[in-house]
Amino acid sequence: MGRLRTLISLLILLSVLPLRAQDSRDSLVRLLQADMARLVEINGKEYRKVVGDAVFLHNDTYLYCDSAYWNVSEEYIDALGSIRIVQENTVLTGDSIKYVIPENTAKFRGHLVELVDRDSNVLRTNYLDYNTKDSVALFYRGGAMKDSDGNLIESITGRYSSPLERFDFIGQVEMFSDSLFFVCDTLYYDTQREIARFHGNTQGWYGDNSISSGAGRYERMVEKLYFRKDVHILTEDYEMWSDSLYYDRLTEYSHLLGNVQLLDTVDNAIALAGELRFWNEPRRAELYRSPALVTIDENEEGERDSVFMSADTLIYYTMRMCDVDSAVVAAAKERYEAALVDPMQQKKSSGSPAAGASGAAAAGSARSAGASAAARRQPGPGTLPSPYYPPEDTLSVTDSIPASDSLSVRDSLSVTDSLSVTDSLSVPDSLSVTDSLELPPPPDTTEVTFMEAWHHVRIYKSDIQIRCDSLLFTSIDSIARLFTEPVLWYEIKSQITADSMQFLFRNQTLDRGYLFSNAFVISEEEPDKYYHQIKSPEMIGYFENSQVSRFDALGGVTAMFYVAEDSVITTMNQKECRLMTGRLKDGQLQRILYTENIKSDAWPVWKLTLEQSRLRDFNWTPELRPASRYDVTSRGVRASRRAESVPSPDFPTFKYAEKYFEGYMRGIIREIDGRKPLIWIER
Repeated sequence: MGRLRTLISLLILLSVLPLRAQDSRDSLVRLLQADMARLVEINGKEYRKVVGDAVFLHNDTYLYCDSAYWNVSEEYIDALGSIRIVQENTVLTGDSIKYVIPENTAKFRGHLVELVDRDSNVLRTNYLDYNTKDSVALFYRGGAMKDSDGNLIESITGRYSSPLERFDFIGQVEMFSDSLFFVCDTLYYDTQREIARFHGNTQGWYGDNSISSGAGRYERMVEKLYFRKDVHILTEDYEMWSDSLYYDRLTEYSHLLGNVQLLDTVDNAIALAGELRFWNEPRRAELYRSPALVTIDENEEGERDSVFMSADTLIYYTMRMCDVDSAVVAAAKERYEAALVDPMQQKKSSGSPAAGASGAAAAGSARSAGASAAARRQPGPGTLPSPYYPPEDTLSVTDSIPASDSLSVRDSLSVTDSLSVTDSLSVPDSLSVTDSLELPPPPDTTEVTFMEAWHHVRIYKSDIQIRCDSLLFTSIDSIARLFTEPVLWYEIKSQITADSMQFLFRNQTLDRGYLFSNAFVISEEEPDKYYHQIKSPEMIGYFENSQVSRFDALGGVTAMFYVAEDSVITTMNQKECRLMTGRLKDGQLQRILYTENIKSDAWPVWKLTLEQSRLRDFNWTPELRPASRYDVTSRGVRASRRAESVPSPDFPTFKYAEKYFEGYMRGIIREIDGRKPLIWIER
């Protein structure tokens, strides 16, 4: 029997040789094996009918089938039953094909066909053409591919190139990979490097997170993603926009470029920049290229008054308390304790004599003295939580507030993590051990926050504007510190300057404001003519319900107030004393007390020269004030798309996967239980 099969194969091969010898193509179709072969006529056409374990060879490609009808004159082979095409490491299986010899193409129609490449990627469809010369497969009317790791891609049409080791998916592309879901218009998948390139309208989902863009790339082996063209990201707490995005899943690091916006729904804040670098654990955000921070301040009536802040560089990060350098923690706690000292209350408690007089009448229309009222609310990071608040009755009180924060700061914080230890430790020969060991306290894992704004800081709020070089904040002490020529304007009419400033927040509201070294408050009464002025080494403002209720000027005070009679300014009162305190209600000055070494003079304004109407170092600079939020940042703020994104009608349905890998994606969805992809099950 074996000899007969060999003889039949040889006869068929010999019958083909004269035909192929006249053809210009290089390759020949050869029948290598069959149980039986004979000539038959069907509808006037002559066929070579091959039956039983037939094997054809063409273009270094083997075609296996149960039976075949070979039309030599029209050059095609109809193969039936247990079809298998093998070319190097690519294998196709199906029920029937038409192999068109001039086109070098095996055409699968209507029955399930499966293509397996060298990497065990399995493509299934009902309609596929495979070119044995180019080693390229084309499928249409829907197909799905699943790899050996269970990742899946489907589309309406597509292409597989064996030389390139690449799948192209075109039209209604849907992908699942490593708990990620994607849809796009076109997807190119490099099977060797496991890189998927997305083109057209691209959307992705991971749990409750989603992303959309115009194009992207997923490098599966290194877990990195790149997206570009109108990138939009939505998470439980954040919403982000950018022109491009790089994301490392292993380190949870994101790098966004071009017209970046981050909307923080937890802290009700918006970050704007040309570049954003973001780490998730521990959380850290660095903003560059004209960055700005917007915090939304909403009152009890629901009215919003946003705060805009910009700088050359903005940095926000969180740490566990146990991971913060001990020197930083100690300095913050010392700063907080010092900030709670009330010098006037301390002086009163000590029983020192305090001669004083009411200065309310002398103040006239001094616009609440302009001084501490200007610091009524500090914008930005002060709304962050404050985990450390020592009891007030345990504080050590000093005669004055230390002004250590008036020192100039460098561009970055110098923090040492190492401890100074001696060269050798003295260890006793024997240890005294008690019956029980006292375990060390557990580490303090309280999350603390830090905010840094470096160089050319600008802040705008409808009633307050600020300029300084740098601003630092930490929730350890909940104090915002302003350095290097800080200037604060309040309701346009008042200007406050000092060498440095501090603002203390308690229970997420502004509690106190401090002006350190060369404090100078100017309040405009009549433009270019009359200015109320207070000058002292230090000043403190106390707040209630976000308004100044009291201010203290300390250490040698000089003040000028202009008094009006019948709405006409007639007199300038000049005061000098060691201490000054003012009481306010609803922003209006009610009473001023002067203490120690009081000196008072009054001058008719018509007798005053310009020099006499200005205190030394007077410097009124309204031209430097950020007059609108556009003086802080010209970047626009995008409206949230959260409502239109959840749930998404575009989430993949995997209809071809359900057809060709029945039940597989349903199992995947159930395994991810409880996340947004369950939308697919409901549909």
